[in-house]
Amino acid sequence: MAPKIIYVTGFRQHAGKTITSLGLLWLLQKKFSPSELGYIKPVGQELITLEDGSKIDKDAIVVKEFSGISDMDLHTVSPVRLGSGFTKNFLDSENKAEQTKELTDKILRSVKKLEDKKVIVAEGTGHPGVGAIVGLSNANVARLTGAEVIFLSGGGLGKALDMLEVDLHYFMSKGVNVKGVIFNKIIPNKIEQIKHYITEDLLNTRFPFFYNPLRILGFLPIEESLSRPSMQLLANKLDSAIVIGNPNEPQWNIPCGKMIIITQDKEHLIPQRYMTEKALYLISAGSGDRINLIIEAHKKENIPIGGFIITCGDTTQLEDKTLTILENNSVPAIYVTADTATIRERIEDVYENPKLQTSDIIKLQKIQNLFEQYFYWDKFCDIMSL
Repeated sequence: MAPKIIYVTGFRQHAGKTITSLGLLWLLQKKFSPSELGYIKPVGQELITLEDGSKIDKDAIVVKEFSGISDMDLHTVSPVRLGSGFTKNFLDSENKAEQTKELTDKILRSVKKLEDKKVIVAEGTGHPGVGAIVGLSNANVARLTGAEVIFLSGGGLGKALDMLEVDLHYFMSKGVNVKGVIFNKIIPNKIEQIKHYITEDLLNTRFPFFYNPLRILGFLPIEESLSRPSMQLLANKLDSAIVIGNPNEPQWNIPCGKMIIITQDKEHLIPQRYMTEKALYLISAGSGDRINLIIEAHKKENIPIGGFIITCGDTTQLEDKTLTILENNSVPAIYVTADTATIRERIEDVYENPKLQTSDIIKLQKIQNLFEQYFYWDKFCDIMSL
């Protein structure tokens, strides 16, 4: 008997597909042993290089680390990689049809290697049309693999329905049946309102073209800690970053809290006015006295610090006393050459578009709790005939 393939796709990049894949794999282990479960990322965009020089999608590494599936073969689960320059090379190719067939065959071979599994979670990439240029959009791949599609919608009311208007029609046009919708990243105090207005009756009135009625599989609140980076991630994301301290210590993998930019001089700086738990401070080099003041204020209130990003390294040398203060207090810190405004923009982008890392073990428990509490597991099992 062929395995059931559940294809997780969404309205855009960073919609929560990897988190949902992990949540499903966690819950599926209530019914199946890990050896009976599989995972595949048919088309990948964000690639990393393995020790043998081969490239695979980054999400495959994260899922292997956290899913509990010990026999996961990374080369099998990431068959097609659309890295930088791929689209241009494809458009320049004189054998586009042949190249599409080759990529399609790679996906089918990977699925074939997982035929001993009972359930496979397939994770889509980007928005529904990503990969369409080579005939491998999320809808194309779902149809190719005969998968059951679960669609991740954004939160909100009008915005969610407007996006579904476009995205679900796209799947319909490709002859792909969408079985369920998850509304994700909802402001917690808006959940009841969203549930009141967005019902299965409303969805099936607006989108009556699927051969099974659309089912709602959950209204998931935004979990702030899942959308916040650790100092470990920031160190990897910021160019020419110099790490201060030991990045292998646990506090480097704790999600940071609110980002706070320090511009006041020491005489006017009152940290208690904006002090928050695990705050991430942006402050220029040469600010040892202010850094010490902030650390002491946090220690007095027993509120942990997320870390410091020390900027302006190209114009101001890091003082020895600043280095000593940070090391003596074991506070994660990163020293960068760029100015504060530039670094702020880069960090805001990371906050807006975080990606799970293999070091994010703290986030794994939050993902499991999120799906235990808000995902409609029994309904999911029913519509998937599990």
